[in-house]
Amino acid sequence: MSAKEQLRAVHAWNKKHAEGTKVIVTLDSGEEKPTTTASEAWLLGGHTAVVMLDGVSGCYALNRVRPA
Repeated sequence: MSAKEQLRAVHAWNKKHAEGTKVIVTLDSGEEKPTTTASEAWLLGGHTAVVMLDGVSGCYALNRVRPA
């Protein structure tokens, strides 16, 4: 996905999902974990749409997060 497409994904996510949204994240291990968003989404490093999550270290790419 291009940076422009990633930025569109950020805007679309933030329009639909406020901070505190219940989500399911796919962790690096492949495990799916229920959690909530702890931030708005943003473009990390100019190339990846990400969001912070409660109880999860670091941010995760939006393509690994879905509303619960």
